[in-house]
Formats: sequence, C-alpha cells, structure tokens
Amino acid sequence: MIFFNKYPKKQLGSYKKDSFSQRGLTLVEMLIAIAIFSMILSGTLLLIRYIYKNYGFAMEQGLSLNEVQGGLKTIVNEIRGAQSADSGAYAIASADEFDFVFYADVDNDGATERVHYYLQNGIIQRGIAESSGSPPIYPSEDQTTSELVTHVVNTADQPLFYFHDTNYPVDQINNPLPVPISDVSMIRLVKMDIYYNYDPYRAPNNIRLESFVEMRNLKDNW
Repeated sequence: MIFFNKYPKKQLGSYKKDSFSQRGLTLVEMLIAIAIFSMILSGTLLLIRYIYKNYGFAMEQGLSLNEVQGGLKTIVNEIRGAQSADSGAYAIASADEFDFVFYADVDNDGATERVHYYLQNGIIQRGIAESSGSPPIYPSEDQTTSELVTHVVNTADQPLFYFHDTNYPVDQINNPLPVPISDVSMIRLVKMDIYYNYDPYRAPNNIRLESFVEMRNLKDNW
C-alpha cells in the first residue's frame, strides 16, 4: 500500500512554524521576560538617579562657589579703598585673625562708613556703621549686618586675615604681623584666606581661595 504525504516538505515546515508562533509564550517564559525587564528598568533608574544627584550637587556647588568668589571680590575692593574716618580716626580700627575693622566709603556717597568683617558660624559677616553729628562720631556697634560669604570652614589654625607691613615680601621673617596687632598703622597689605566647602560630608575636599590686597591710600613704598 502506498501512502502519499498530504503536505510537501516545505509546506510542512512552514505549518509547524505557524503552529509554534500561534502558541505564544508560556507562563515561565513570561515571568522570565518580566524579571529581565524589571532588572533593566531598575538599573536604568538607579543610573539616572546617580547622574541627577551628582550633577545637581556639582551645579549647586558651582553656583555657591561663584557666590564665594563674588563675596571675596567685594571684600578685596572695600579693603583696597580703606581711608581715614569722618571723625579723623585712622583708616584701620582693629585687626585680628578673624575680625577686621576699617573705614571706607563703600556706597560711594561721599561719607566714610566703618566696615566690620568677621567670621561667625561658618559665615563671613559684614557690619556697617555710618557716622553722624558734628563733629562726626560712629556708634559703638554695627548698625547693619549682612552675610557675605557662606560655607566657610576655616579652623582656628587657618586665619581668615593675614596682615603685612611695608617690607613684605622682602621681609618674610617678621611677616605676617603677629596678631592681635597693637600698632595697626604698620599694616599695608592684607591677605584673605578662605577655606570653602559646600558640603563637608561629601567630596571634593575644601577649596582654598586666597587674595592679597594693598591699601592704596596707605601705600608708602612708591
């Protein structure tokens, strides 16, 4: 007896493929696919979160550092313009490692203000006092106070201010001047030394910003 194949070989193979494709995924295959997709999704989300977190921190740190640099520029410009007080007092009232008081016309109004820079709780504060009366006198305390630089991490061994006399930099034995300075008339050059850290608990380490400023109205080494 002779039997005939109802389907040719080529057609039979095609029929089997069609039957398999119509069968769909089994439950096990579907669970495996879901697990793989979940792992990929979780990894992607973690990566996005990491990038966003670090990029966001870098942006915040960069903006904050710009503010510090702007604050330092203000301090330098005001120290440079130190001059005699309206009361006739000397241009510098007192000078210490973390506290500096001098006179300058900081608002360009023709009157000389008393300017007080000091470090308090990681913030460089700026105190201003105006003269009044005739003869002009200054109040004993600052009249207005503002925060100029934040996130300052100077320690007790890292002074904010260094003071030098007219012989610096030739004389580096007696400079910087020992503080507190009893004879402030010796000061000709001031160094600002700021240690900054937006977040001390995260890298990078402290950033150091230094600037030397010469008091042009006290300069005597022309």
